[in-house]
Amino acid sequence: MMCAFRPYAGGHFFAVARAWAGIWYHRAEGEIGHSGLIASKGDGMTNELPIRVAIADDNAEYRLTLADLLAYEPDMEVVAVWANGHEVLRDVEHVRPDVLLLDITMPEVDGLCVLKAAPLLAWRPKIVVLTMHEQSPVVLEAVRAGVSGYIVKDAPMEDLLRAIREAHEGRAMVHPQVMRAVLGEIERYAKPNDGWKDLLTAREFDVLCQMAAGKSNEQIAESLHITLKTAKNHVSHILAKLHVSDRSQAVLHAYRERWILPDQL
Repeated sequence: MMCAFRPYAGGHFFAVARAWAGIWYHRAEGEIGHSGLIASKGDGMTNELPIRVAIADDNAEYRLTLADLLAYEPDMEVVAVWANGHEVLRDVEHVRPDVLLLDITMPEVDGLCVLKAAPLLAWRPKIVVLTMHEQSPVVLEAVRAGVSGYIVKDAPMEDLLRAIREAHEGRAMVHPQVMRAVLGEIERYAKPNDGWKDLLTAREFDVLCQMAAGKSNEQIAESLHITLKTAKNHVSHILAKLHVSDRSQAVLHAYRERWILPDQL
């Protein structure tokens, strides 16, 4: 899919990020070759392997600054930086990153094309989508493609780090701004799926709907005329049954499976 080049207008982000990291980017000899592949740090000081992260973004300053910032995380290692989806599809099976940070709007081959091609790859990294456009109509399509995270580029660095770690552990994280876009893009007249009945009780599904509406445990208890302790127990049971670690992941699962539609809230 071809798309127009859209420069990232976040110059202030780079200044703040570099000041925070205490560095200015420089290409050390042999660090990044013409292919965009980065040599492993591999100091042998720990038995735990770092998370192998690759970055695909058409804005050179953004991707290289982000690579610098991630280099300061002891549990992460940036193994490649790519400028477009063509480079990703060409190299990903060789580089074998654990997590791919993928810009959704790139020239030549965009992030959505990479997502669609991912099931055909011999090596499938967990994918965290990076975007400036949380209202983009492709948001829902990307989420449905099974991405492990969706983060806006101006989100706090700690949110991105958490998304990488969650993805590596097999969990999903969607930034709140993006979650609102997901709600807005879901087809309002689609027929809901009642597959929740195989996993949840009717009362647990009621609680899940309340969670999707953004209600706290106290508000859920009041709405459903149950005690606060009962509401908390229902939430805990829902998270356990869906194999997720927090409420936002449970709600995202419900939207992906079409258990809940915006018209129901």
